[in-house]
Amino acid sequence: MKDNIHSMFSVWEIALLAGGMVFLFTLTVGVLYTSWMCRVSWRWGALDRPNGFLKRHRKATATLGGVPLFAALGSGMLFLWYMSRDCPETAAGYFGTELSGWALLAASLIILALGICDDLRRVLPRTKFIFQMLAALILVGSGLAIHRVDFFGLAEIPLGLLAVPFTIFWLVGSCNAFNFIDGMDGLASGIGLVISLVLAGLAFLVGDFSSGLFSLVLGGGLLAILLFNRQPAVIFLGDSGSQLVGLLLGTLTIQIATIGEAFYLPCAGILLSVPIVDAFLSILRRYSVSESPALGDHKHIHHCLRQRGMSVNGAALALSLSALFSGVVGILCVEVRGAGMAAGAVGFVVLEVWLAVRAGCLNPRVLAERVKGRFRWSVVSKEQAKNRQGMAELEVLWDRMKPLFEQMMLDRVVLTLEGVSADGRTDCETYQWVRSEERIAELFRNQWTKRFPLEGDVPRIATLRLESAKQQLKDEQRIDLLLREIRNNMKSNAGRRVPAEEDLELVKP
Repeated sequence: MKDNIHSMFSVWEIALLAGGMVFLFTLTVGVLYTSWMCRVSWRWGALDRPNGFLKRHRKATATLGGVPLFAALGSGMLFLWYMSRDCPETAAGYFGTELSGWALLAASLIILALGICDDLRRVLPRTKFIFQMLAALILVGSGLAIHRVDFFGLAEIPLGLLAVPFTIFWLVGSCNAFNFIDGMDGLASGIGLVISLVLAGLAFLVGDFSSGLFSLVLGGGLLAILLFNRQPAVIFLGDSGSQLVGLLLGTLTIQIATIGEAFYLPCAGILLSVPIVDAFLSILRRYSVSESPALGDHKHIHHCLRQRGMSVNGAALALSLSALFSGVVGILCVEVRGAGMAAGAVGFVVLEVWLAVRAGCLNPRVLAERVKGRFRWSVVSKEQAKNRQGMAELEVLWDRMKPLFEQMMLDRVVLTLEGVSADGRTDCETYQWVRSEERIAELFRNQWTKRFPLEGDVPRIATLRLESAKQQLKDEQRIDLLLREIRNNMKSNAGRRVPAEEDLELVKP
């Protein structure tokens, strides 16, 4: 039977047929898993609720999209293994993988668990980084490493002792790049789908059928998620999904773009250029305003496109097509070598960065001013680092307080931190929670405001305003209870001195 199959079909035809079958199978089971996860998320309360600041979607939406994606990928790989049993011996090897399946499973589970914790209860950035490093180390320990880097056939650089750090940097960077760009319905899933299909095509082109088949498995799972994730989304990828996609695509680019003994860095970089450029400009943008890269904002590429009048689906489609065009250029970097292709690829990347800056992702003037003051910044960097660490802990506190806001039947809560930074500049941070954006106009009728000092490395004055459109908050004991919870959480999380009762000032409008 095996000999008859081998005589009828070539390895190429068998791989294409298996790829089509596993893609459709993963898509089918992915749709079933995702629809089930949508119901379970509502039953368990695993929802992403709008807060009026970074999360501006209209209603609570199911999260944990990484769970059905992971289940679909596992089912697809089992189906692929089952099919490989009936393939001829000469072709069965193409269904295997040089990378340890157990290592990939362990690394994926670590990223998935980390993302689930971050979706349900916010995880500190340094904790994320530690576990991302752990997942990358597991993959590197299984044999995944970049030892030599090729630049268009013009130069080939051996990394030597830098092989392991560079591979870890690539994997962790890919995780965070997709986490950064996952800020709009259908965006990360759409871009991930396009890149996975492009990687499958490149893998078949260079003869790496095992990685190509796994890319199709990932593509089928992402298409299943995309059917539920496009606007109006009924489920979000969440950190569990976006970081998992980033890890897997980062791994696949190393596997597929390593031809012979050399890693084709220009090809891999351009394939992932859309999320990489967005993450790179985000880091520069936040550095230019002295903010941590872990803090979110509304200046990503997709936000800028939305501000210029594009719809959510239109912006997601435009960036997905950009990823497709980048993928074609990346494949050309493998097929066409020489100085001419190198100049064209560099020009393409420069064009991408220029277009993103023109769209509003980065203000070069603000960045230049920040760079000019780098020596002054270096003197106070330690104090600023401590302050940023305290702000990250306060973000965790804020997320933990949100269920209490709902129990108190509040419609909107705003926490403002005012103070003077170590370099003498006025500093202000605002946290806001909103139950429903539709009733914001009614929120100013009834409100209470509390002002109290926060003493730490950088003294601040905190202003906490509670507002309700339904009822006036006459029961001052409830407000005191809320303040007591805030002080206790600040004491346990930030380790700062808690202001005494006499330090609190009640201001009634």
